[in-house]
Amino acid sequence: MAPANSPAWRRAFDGVEGRVTPRLAATTSSPDFQILVQSLRQATRLVSSPVGNLAAWGLHVAGLPTHGDVRQLRRQLGEVQRDMSALRRSLEAAENDRPDST
Repeated sequence: MAPANSPAWRRAFDGVEGRVTPRLAATTSSPDFQILVQSLRQATRLVSSPVGNLAAWGLHVAGLPTHGDVRQLRRQLGEVQRDMSALRRSLEAAENDRPDST
């Protein structure tokens, strides 16, 4: 609770929060609420998976990359960059080990 010399907005916020928090905590921790949330997640997955597959198909038909395609390309690019760094270090080490012929 905010002291009496707090701004009015703070006192109003604390008053509302004090009344809402216990009810909200009781609601969100109830088994019925947990079942509802799980059901909504499952429904979302059931709907979004076919929609995502249809969208990916449509993008491929149009010749455009999907999010999965871009993610795979980024992973492959990361692998190429790591290989290039390893080759660069190996080349620098070989040059440093080579005796100068001057």
